[in-house]
Amino acid sequence: MRTASLVSLTALLAACGGSADQTPTATSDFDVKLTPVVEEAEWPWGMVFTPEGDLLFTEKEGGLKFVAGGEGTATPVSGLPDAYIEGQAGYMGITLDPDFETNRLVYISYSKGDDAANAAAVIKGRLSEDNSTLEDVTEIFWADPRDTAYHYGSRLQFANDGTLFVTLGEGFKYMKAAQDPKITHGSIVRINSDGSIPEDNPFADGKDGNPAVWSYGHRNVQGLYYDAETGTLYETEHGPKGGDELNIIKRGANYGWPVITYGVNYDGTVITEKTEMEGMEQPLTYWVPSIAPAGLTMLTSDVYPGWKGDLFTGGMNGPAGLELTRIDMEDGQVVGKESLFDGEYPIRDVIQGPDGHLYVATKDFDGIYRVDVVEAVAEEPDTK
Repeated sequence: MRTASLVSLTALLAACGGSADQTPTATSDFDVKLTPVVEEAEWPWGMVFTPEGDLLFTEKEGGLKFVAGGEGTATPVSGLPDAYIEGQAGYMGITLDPDFETNRLVYISYSKGDDAANAAAVIKGRLSEDNSTLEDVTEIFWADPRDTAYHYGSRLQFANDGTLFVTLGEGFKYMKAAQDPKITHGSIVRINSDGSIPEDNPFADGKDGNPAVWSYGHRNVQGLYYDAETGTLYETEHGPKGGDELNIIKRGANYGWPVITYGVNYDGTVITEKTEMEGMEQPLTYWVPSIAPAGLTMLTSDVYPGWKGDLFTGGMNGPAGLELTRIDMEDGQVVGKESLFDGEYPIRDVIQGPDGHLYVATKDFDGIYRVDVVEAVAEEPDTK
């Protein structure tokens, strides 16, 4: 197994102009490999398994796809509205209703609008019994529009109380708007499954912020995981050049972008001299250089020895990207990070399947894979 080597602070500072994360490198006692399960997938974005073990996934341009048994040929699911497809815009996050077994409701985020005004929207619809159509599609949320096709966020996660979290990017060129909770740029919103606003949202009365906003000061959150056992919401978000983050999301909290960051502009110029400030949250860990983290899940199975309870996020780009990162967790804290498949695959999403294995979707045209343990080959006995 390939693991990331420790890079000197000086080299990191020279590469990205930010403060180096000093989290130790973690190692494992076994190797893993990627086994293809869906070979024809173009720009897969989000994945989810049904209780029956079938796989649903979105493609940025191709809409919704269904894979019987979670492995083999994908078939299209009709019924989705047309998306605004440009730049990073298209069909994105997906999740199932907590009562999917009885109501078969699927939730999908996609980009809606045109060049002049577009934003992430969330729809829900009923998956037909033959898995070919999304029926009775209803739009339940549409973020504040912008005139850019970049930084959408768009991960979806249900909480134990039935509310739905939706991540929203700040549109790249509107990064300062992430500090304004009155608009949805650079925020995580929390809504009910019908799109209405929960009464206990921090700005539910609309006086100091948008009623839907749960947290703000985010850049581009493309990883989201809700731990149902502890009620903890985790996210990974893209920094600029350096400064990707893993955060625990708290009600009404400000996560600092762009007032504080561990990264710099892509051209190397300084965004801010500050990496922390009173009233703004600090990440559990961050990445310098960047990996462009996407997708996030916690392993709850015993398939991989010693990994239970750890977080996993994909890496899509950047000097340290093209990987699956294991985030070694102990008592709610990050104690190490390990790079898996380093430099081989840009990974957009990672989830745990019903068989306890991790599944990853690559960013471009490579497909969807299962992460398998490499079995040790027994040595031939010495007969001499």
